[in-house]
Amino acid sequence: MSGPPIASAAVVEKDLASTPAADGASQSGGIRTDGFVRYLFAARRWIALFSLSVLCCIFAAAALAPWLFSWEAITQVNLDQALITPGSGFWLGTDELGRDLLGRIVWGARITLVVAFGSVGLGMAVGVSLGAICGFYANAITGAVMRLMDFMIAFPRTLVAIMVVAVAGNSVMSLTIAIAISTMPIYVRFFAAPVRALKEREFVLASRAIGVGDLRLLAAHVIPNIGSLIIVQATTSLAEAILIGSGLSFLGLGPPPPIPEWGAMIANSRAHLASHPHVLLAPGLVLCIVILSFNLVGDALRDYVDPRSRTSRR
Repeated sequence: MSGPPIASAAVVEKDLASTPAADGASQSGGIRTDGFVRYLFAARRWIALFSLSVLCCIFAAAALAPWLFSWEAITQVNLDQALITPGSGFWLGTDELGRDLLGRIVWGARITLVVAFGSVGLGMAVGVSLGAICGFYANAITGAVMRLMDFMIAFPRTLVAIMVVAVAGNSVMSLTIAIAISTMPIYVRFFAAPVRALKEREFVLASRAIGVGDLRLLAAHVIPNIGSLIIVQATTSLAEAILIGSGLSFLGLGPPPPIPEWGAMIANSRAHLASHPHVLLAPGLVLCIVILSFNLVGDALRDYVDPRSRTSRR
């Protein structure tokens, strides 16, 4: 898995030059402010609206996990209740060790979202900063950084994450750092071109002419104008981070047992697929629904913040 396709510098620069995103920076920083949910209703994006509702339910369940299911209840072994099918006592049944599957999925959502948001946040902070610097300054050092990012992108992201986890060890923190490192080159490569295009715009040149420093130009004028791109890319990266994290846990490179993680739950239930398919289907379907929901919401969010679609709807 090598991540999403990255737009070439020429294409991104052309798009920025032909859209009013930068010219409207003083008003909204290039981000629409009329309400994403209202847009979904107005545009009748019912699937995206449903996906957003699903994500809100997952976030709420993850936040309330300690109050819904105790840690002991989802980690304590009880072989007398092993492999119970879904019913009134256990809504999703129990696993091979007699642990409540619903409770483990809810706690797994908490861990999965922490890893996803932590890794994307870290990778985005470092990647956007490096991308902004490499796009704003053209010299041998920034050129070498861009070539290093190209080298890292050439490797599948999962392979890069595996190498990091193999060195750092199995833990939630190492998994988060591993995914962040594999995500960072995408942000560097993707945002260098828009910054390079924006630094030649009139409002940036005018600010420089009155003595505004480079750091303030980047922080107050350039980066806010690529805010919509950052939001859309972050939404897509969250789905990829969940997929990569679950894949590493499936391979035994995630948090150690008895910490519930969706990928590890799927891996441990393979032996019972024929006799008790609910043990694998429950975490597998939840993982599929969450990743699909992030992608659908990200697709709608891209249309929402796209300046061209904004002007066409006026």
